[in-house]
Amino acid sequence: MSPAEWFQRLLVGDSPWLFLVEVVYRALIVYLFLLVAMRAMGKRMAAKLGIAELAVILMLGAAISAPIQMPTEGILPALVVLTTVAGLQRGLSWWSYRSSKVETTVHGDAVVLVEDGRLDLERLDQTKISREMLLSELRAKGVRELGELRRVYVEPAGGLSLVFYKRPRPGLSISPEDGDPGWRVRRGGDLRVCWRCGAPHGEDQDACSRCAERKTVAACLPAEQEA
Repeated sequence: MSPAEWFQRLLVGDSPWLFLVEVVYRALIVYLFLLVAMRAMGKRMAAKLGIAELAVILMLGAAISAPIQMPTEGILPALVVLTTVAGLQRGLSWWSYRSSKVETTVHGDAVVLVEDGRLDLERLDQTKISREMLLSELRAKGVRELGELRRVYVEPAGGLSLVFYKRPRPGLSISPEDGDPGWRVRRGGDLRVCWRCGAPHGEDQDACSRCAERKTVAACLPAEQEA
């Protein structure tokens, strides 16, 4: 094999150079048809991806890759796949709209991860979200201690929705470093809370009533709030 032939094989494989022009036309046709298909699937496809939407995107990617890049493949099968997927997604969206049970089965439901300033460790385990990951997300949203939160929901698309108390309660500081002076929290009285889930810990308790953790820390309030 000559250097020129090797270089051509490296760049375009066994296809002639003219196939590169055909690839442009193939990509244009599939792209325009994909826009039509995505528009037909509805606005939900343009929002955050849920499980069903992610499955559709993966299927569309697999369907259009071969006919765009391979000269031995026609584009008509890809267009049929796009049309079929668009119809299925449209039908599923209509069925989900008509039935809340179908909506929940296909897309899932919101799950409470924090309730009354306390982590629900069982639900964290069920959703495969670690305690540290959740606290990291809460810190990114400006939360300093769990007593600020009435509820935290993880939505079907994976985002977090936070419901705050109007007046924060003493709770577990979520600072990544114990006693960090720049974290802007202060002790919220003599109350102690479970180090693991943030549940209040009574003086006569040996372990947390919610998670059986023995370690406790002082409850905190945001620095600008009065105890």
